[in-house]
Amino acid sequence: MEIRSSIIALLIIAILIVIFLKRGLPQLLASKIFFGFLVVCFLCNLCEIFEGIVFNNLEDTSSMLKRASQNLYAGTLVLAALVMCLYVYAKTTYKAWISPLAIGIVVIPGAFAFLALAIGDLSYGMEDGRVYNTGEAIAICYLVGAIYIIISLIRVVVLRGRIKRADFTAISAGLITWAGLALFQFFKRDVQVSSIAMVLMAVILFLSLENPKEFFERSMDGIRNRDAFQMTLVEKMAKQKSFFIASVVFTGKTAVMTSSDRNELSSIQVDIGKMAESYIGTVPYLFNWNTLSFFVETPQKVEAFMNMVGGMKESESNYSITFCILEVPKYVKDIDQAVQALTFVSGEYVYAHSTPYLVIDDTVIEKMNLRYTIEDVVRQAVKDKAFDVFYQPILCVADGSFSSAEALVRLRRKENESFISPEDFIPVAEKCGLIKEIDDLVFEKVCSFIAREKLSSYGVKTIEVNLSGNEAVDEHTHSRLVGKMEKYNIPPHFINFEITETSYISNDKAFMENMNKLREKGSSFSMDDFGSGYSNLLEILKMDYALVKLDKEFVWKCLDPDEPENMKMLDYTINFLRDFGLHILAEGVENLDQAKMLIDKNVEFLQGFYYSRPVPEEEFLEFLKSQKGLFEVG
Repeated sequence: MEIRSSIIALLIIAILIVIFLKRGLPQLLASKIFFGFLVVCFLCNLCEIFEGIVFNNLEDTSSMLKRASQNLYAGTLVLAALVMCLYVYAKTTYKAWISPLAIGIVVIPGAFAFLALAIGDLSYGMEDGRVYNTGEAIAICYLVGAIYIIISLIRVVVLRGRIKRADFTAISAGLITWAGLALFQFFKRDVQVSSIAMVLMAVILFLSLENPKEFFERSMDGIRNRDAFQMTLVEKMAKQKSFFIASVVFTGKTAVMTSSDRNELSSIQVDIGKMAESYIGTVPYLFNWNTLSFFVETPQKVEAFMNMVGGMKESESNYSITFCILEVPKYVKDIDQAVQALTFVSGEYVYAHSTPYLVIDDTVIEKMNLRYTIEDVVRQAVKDKAFDVFYQPILCVADGSFSSAEALVRLRRKENESFISPEDFIPVAEKCGLIKEIDDLVFEKVCSFIAREKLSSYGVKTIEVNLSGNEAVDEHTHSRLVGKMEKYNIPPHFINFEITETSYISNDKAFMENMNKLREKGSSFSMDDFGSGYSNLLEILKMDYALVKLDKEFVWKCLDPDEPENMKMLDYTINFLRDFGLHILAEGVENLDQAKMLIDKNVEFLQGFYYSRPVPEEEFLEFLKSQKGLFEVG
């Protein structure tokens, strides 16, 4: 009997087992069964080698040893086919486990084979000098193995809709190859190809479905990736038992990181992953670039994990750590909602709510649902070009006229005609990469309105249009904006662009190029919301603005009669900006006293509800027709 092919197959299976053991035992049911298949294949090849040695020395071998070698080989061969049948069942079931009934049914043919080996006739034959197994027991074992392969192939074909197309192709190819080689051996009994069949099956599945390297982060030792997380989550939720997803979210830097930033973060994540696996027995998954997630079974382990992470908060690092807990299925009912909740928390929520510990409860889920509802509305509005533009008049203190206004985008819900606040939908639009489309739609409507209604005839000299930071650094922005002004024959000096603070200008060179080209055409620029967020003195020094708009919260704080000391900050800011040659506009003017105080401090432009709320086009035109002067409410 030839044993060289068995030795080669044994070495290949051994390598696959070592790869699995090096990466850690698999977590998924199907992967665990596949690992069991590798072990059984290893034993089967070992038994085949043992049988080959016995058959090559028949005259010097006892009958008991001959029967034992035949039993071990045929038994492990049947066992390998049985385990593969269970693997196919696990891959094609919606459940997270194999029921005892299913296992019992699958085991029945194997039990007959093992019984046949125990009491049946075992012998051997010889052809062209080659020894081979024969006898009723061996025939039964081969038949049972064939039954397992056929059943597996039928199941994967019938239930192919439950698995990915690539998985179906791999499993089918492996089973057909195995069946073909088994059929070959049935007619060519003196040639042993069972070892080749099993190793081909193992290699096909390993390369296509079960390579553990595919479920690990390449540059992070011991950290599983998001695909592995989602596959494990499927099995966990299918068990319909309560469990926790504990996540460690790192904040403090953006997703745009240098190589040293990435290395630092990866090192911290690997350390936490090893500690969690060592002390709590839970493996780490990289759910997001800044988020490690873990499946934890009990509240006691959650508390232990939280204490472990809490002890790391004192470590020297450029990152802050938020420990998040999500109880499943208490707060999320399905896989998509669980993934969506974790994505929302790690990508947005923790940045807006600075806290070391966070329980993802109904309140967070409601905010998440609102956020994604808004996203759906925004996407549809962009598709339908359904944004409205309102106008808020701006008072020029020098002559008491409303010679300018700010164009403000508004988004209306179709179902109830209510508006979604820009403070809610603008950040969502930026997250979704839709802010440029919105800027473009708004500017188109503004230019159309200016041309259609001939706003200059009402004494309007300037319309201020918000330009997001993302739009400001797009290299095509200046040509797109100039093109629209030319389309509607709008003089560029009629447009003043406000750079909003919601998206920080990260590319000064591109921004300056856009500013210079638009300024050359005649447009001007103002900094919006000075005194909050990214709008600061450094940006004033870097960029050539014509106007600075004081944020309403800053104005209200400085004018608060209960905090008179804040007035010094307002005086300092106004003097600095005026000395720097900048014009000043104050937002948030809501009463006569505020207006008089700001005028006394030489603020040149005033904007706020005292004069007018943002209004639709028709109401804005009516306002312009009925201007009443400096301190009178129109």
